[in-house]
Amino acid sequence: MLPSAGVQPQFNRAYRMMLFPAVFAVGIFAIIPLLGMLGLSFTDFHLIKPWDRDIGLHNFERLIGDRRFRNSISVMMMLSVFGVVAQVTLGLAIAVGLEKIVPRWRFARGMFVVPFVVPHVAVALIWLSLFTPTLSPINAFFDIFAITVPPLLTSQYGAIAAIVIADTWASTPFVMLLILAALQGISSDLDEAASIDGASKMQIFWRITLPLLKPALLMVALFRFIETLKHFPLIFVMTNGGPGRATQATNYYAYIQTFQSSNVSYGAAIAVFLFLFAGIISFYVARANARLTDA
Repeated sequence: MLPSAGVQPQFNRAYRMMLFPAVFAVGIFAIIPLLGMLGLSFTDFHLIKPWDRDIGLHNFERLIGDRRFRNSISVMMMLSVFGVVAQVTLGLAIAVGLEKIVPRWRFARGMFVVPFVVPHVAVALIWLSLFTPTLSPINAFFDIFAITVPPLLTSQYGAIAAIVIADTWASTPFVMLLILAALQGISSDLDEAASIDGASKMQIFWRITLPLLKPALLMVALFRFIETLKHFPLIFVMTNGGPGRATQATNYYAYIQTFQSSNVSYGAAIAVFLFLFAGIISFYVARANARLTDA
């Protein structure tokens, strides 16, 4: 039964009051810091000389000629692209397996979710020990057969691969859960009709299941891509940006400029770039997802 016209304003007032804590929290912890960061990016502020002056777009012009900044973008893209591809591929495979192969084994789903609830600092420490030759049980196992495992963390691409592996282990459960939810939303009648027509399981997956999953896969990839822009805990604990500058992603470079070089305004400009970059990617992915949904 719908509320009468006289009661409707009271409902609207109640809804606004319930939304207020969330809006207040977003304003305090997201919007205000974002505006402060944007304001700092137009100044010349240093921790060692706490005064600032308005310098306009100088920090953003400096980004264009900064080789370390350009290198950080390439590192960030490698970490993000390889990580997203690995996570979506593994998440899709595990989700299909849990949905089609072991639908009654509910406890298996809970086991796969365990890495997702582990804090990223703990994940970094776990994989740091696994990739450290003197501590790793993997190296100890191969030593029995006189097989030498090359240390990943001491080479450029090995360190990038180590971070991608750690992030994939921790984040694939999130991808799997979202894809599994999308799979459960697909009607089983489509699979049954295709089976009756003589289609194999692989044909059903490639021609029915996967096309219907494209919007979900696209949004999952977007979520993970934005999250992979924040690899800071893994980089800080596992490689500290090394070897050399091999794993200095853009957010880690912003940390270096802000807290190691004390150049707060330049670090803020890098952070603003990251925010705009993520916003542009989100916009185009959302448009592509809308086209797939409407098709």
